Amino acid sequence: MMKLTFLNYSRKLYNEKWLILGITAITTLIAILVSLLIPKTYKSEVMFDLNAPIQIINYSEFSDVFKSYEKYRKLPFNTKISQIKNSPNMGKIEVEGSSQEDAKRNIELVINIINKEIFTEKIKEANERLKRRLTYINKAIKDLNTRSNIIYDPSKLTDLMTEKENIEKWLQNPQVIRPLDIIASSEPLKPKPLLYTAIGFTIGIFIGVFVALLKGAIKSRKIQ
Repeated sequence: MMKLTFLNYSRKLYNEKWLILGITAITTLIAILVSLLIPKTYKSEVMFDLNAPIQIINYSEFSDVFKSYEKYRKLPFNTKISQIKNSPNMGKIEVEGSSQEDAKRNIELVINIINKEIFTEKIKEANERLKRRLTYINKAIKDLNTRSNIIYDPSKLTDLMTEKENIEKWLQNPQVIRPLDIIASSEPLKPKPLLYTAIGFTIGIFIGVFVALLKGAIKSRKIQ
């Protein structure tokens, strides 16, 4: 009985094969046209380090302040900021653009907003604090160098020199984040013609089969 029913359905679908193929062709063509008409979107991303080379803010505070910033909410392109797993001071910025160059410009704009606009007060506070710290370090180094007859831990001087170098580097170019290499996708993020075509084809098959079975059911009722 089940085999007979299956054969009946198969025969009905075969009889309506041109209807099914026609609907499938139409939906596939629509999908292709949509993929050609949708503007291309490219993605650009950059990893960043909150140790730049001095950390003045943690990731949680950074994320909250950035996402609440009015200019960020009004950016004319999609922007996503996420934390790198198992790296508390590392994050990633992802933006979209109409071309590779546009996506790269957009990500540079976001970096500029972060380092030059959003955290100006935070940078000002850090600038003053680090200058005071630098004064203390210079004094400490001078004291250690003038007390050559006193036994001291050489690693302490090395640590002070490293910290001094990092502070001086930061004061020359104050940054909240230190961006690494910007990567722009060579292929558009969307549309994806092959995917759209496959979806259109699949939808067409389902619609075609449904219409064919519905048509057969209506004919059966009329005969009865």
